[in-house]
Amino acid sequence: MRRNKSNNTIKFQKDYKFNIGIVIVIIIFIYVLFHVFSYLTDKNIKVYEVKEGTISDSIRKDALVLRNEEVYNADSNGTIKYFKQDSSRVGMKSIIYSIDTTGEITNKINSINTDINKLPDSVLNPIYNEIDSFVEGYSNSNFIRSSILKNNLSSSLDQIHTSTALDSLEQDIRTAHDNGTYSLYPSPKAGLFMLTLDGFEEYNMDNFDMDSFDVDKLNKTTLTSNSVVKEGDKIFKLIIGDKWNLVFPLSDSEKERLKDEEYINVRFKQDDYTTYAAADIIKQGSKEYMSLEFDDSIERYSDNRFLTIEMLLNNKSGLKIPNSAITKKEFYVIPKNYFMKGNDSDSEGIMVKRNGGNEFVSPTIYYETDDAYYIDDEKVEAKDYILRPNSSEEYRIDTKTDELQGVYNVNKGYAVFKQIVILNQNKEYAIVDKNTSYGISLYDRIALDGSSVKENDLL
Repeated sequence: MRRNKSNNTIKFQKDYKFNIGIVIVIIIFIYVLFHVFSYLTDKNIKVYEVKEGTISDSIRKDALVLRNEEVYNADSNGTIKYFKQDSSRVGMKSIIYSIDTTGEITNKINSINTDINKLPDSVLNPIYNEIDSFVEGYSNSNFIRSSILKNNLSSSLDQIHTSTALDSLEQDIRTAHDNGTYSLYPSPKAGLFMLTLDGFEEYNMDNFDMDSFDVDKLNKTTLTSNSVVKEGDKIFKLIIGDKWNLVFPLSDSEKERLKDEEYINVRFKQDDYTTYAAADIIKQGSKEYMSLEFDDSIERYSDNRFLTIEMLLNNKSGLKIPNSAITKKEFYVIPKNYFMKGNDSDSEGIMVKRNGGNEFVSPTIYYETDDAYYIDDEKVEAKDYILRPNSSEEYRIDTKTDELQGVYNVNKGYAVFKQIVILNQNKEYAIVDKNTSYGISLYDRIALDGSSVKENDLL
């Protein structure tokens, strides 16, 4: 008979081993998940650092240049030689050109070789100074000045050569002069000596009209030494005096914008140079024009008849902030005579009437006028009453309210409203006063989107 085997196997319960690594992983996972959730659901405040800047309203115009110009003609036939460079200052009776009826003296001058290396520094110093000045002031924006420098240097070297040659030909020149074949001519007046003519020299502030603005009528001619001239030919012009004008026609809207301007800051687009001009609206015929009068820079633009300019109006400098940062906040306006110093502190505060007894609080002051402070609801409520010191008078907090324009400063990691005073503004940015009490300062960090931020929001 078969015996059943008894089951003598004994089962033991396994000990549970605590795994600290898994716990740490779970905690880190929960932490990351929480912050991802917070990032997706909380406000993401973008920050802007306050910088200095300038904003100007401007009007861009093409303007006609008018100067006191006198054109001079040759009194005989012959070869002309100029002793002064284009756009240079000349004094009255200084020798500026010669006319050689036979060409003999001119040929001798041209045949003489001048060794620049043997010339004294006193002769070459003006050239060195002009090069140094150009190098120091050079920028990509005024590259056009390099061609002017080239022409000036070429003219200066030609003058040095001519002057040196004249010294060595003194006897020949005296003989030719006595024979009436060679004449030296002094400047009839002091002024700016010009060898560039454009056919517009006859126009002035009394006779210009709309036809004067026709650029196609310009006939620009540059006169050069060693050329043959005939009696009556135009051979140079003088710009007399330092004053000159820019004129341009006005539209009705431009007249309205400029009618109260006495002086205007003008930027020349040719080289970004800026200077001030006296402004005046004048009538010529049936048309009104703006006249801008300058008393400097006449040499700078002496060979220009038309200039593109930008009039910088309402030019303001200060702290530059994006318009998106600007917002408004409502404040309680509290008379200053309700403020006092208390609680052994130098801070200004108010005595708030409470059911359980009066309480001294020191609210944040955001702005002040001559007789009032602006505070918010951080430490008071609209229905609260405050007590006037040494008086039985009471004042309800919400008696008077007002809005301030400002931004939210986030330097400390949370939002604090700061009032601003806008000096000028365009579509993207505003220039605000950097000396505003309770305002912002250079390099402050502000919320880029002011409308999405509330007081004390965390960054």
